[in-house]
Amino acid sequence: MAGGRDRYTEIKKELIELINRNSIENYCDMPDFLLAEMTMAFWFNCGGYIKKNLDWHGCDSICHPKNNQRRTEFNQLREGGRE
Repeated sequence: MAGGRDRYTEIKKELIELINRNSIENYCDMPDFLLAEMTMAFWFNCGGYIKKNLDWHGCDSICHPKNNQRRTEFNQLREGGRE
């Protein structure tokens, strides 16, 4: 991804400034740069797990179920097994 690393660094810098400006580091006795790094890692890694969870539930997103076998089976059960 072109410029992705630069954007990551820019967002992390802004997050450090936000944490520092609001003294958030005082709530958990952790330096602002470590809080920012931890938060960025969470956001970066969370996406894949959210996608895996949606796939497991048969969804493209929360609002858009996939047209798959599990959905067909669910609809058949809901309709009492009628074809």
